[in-house]
Amino acid sequence: MLTFEPFRIWIVKAKKSRMDVIRECGFSSTTTAKIWNDNFPVRSDTIDTLCQTYGLKIEEVLEHRTNM
Repeated sequence: MLTFEPFRIWIVKAKKSRMDVIRECGFSSTTTAKIWNDNFPVRSDTIDTLCQTYGLKIEEVLEHRTNM
């Protein structure tokens, strides 16, 4: 299972809001809701935009968890 939890943790530490992500990345509110709720699929260019906009590595945006 993929999760955007690392990015959501980073957002809190960076003191940013969903509206900041919408404005700074040019995302729609629907795309941002997918990120906050782990609703996949999410386009790869969306993930790339998060990495480029905030200078993050992919592992700071996404994490793969195995189901136990």
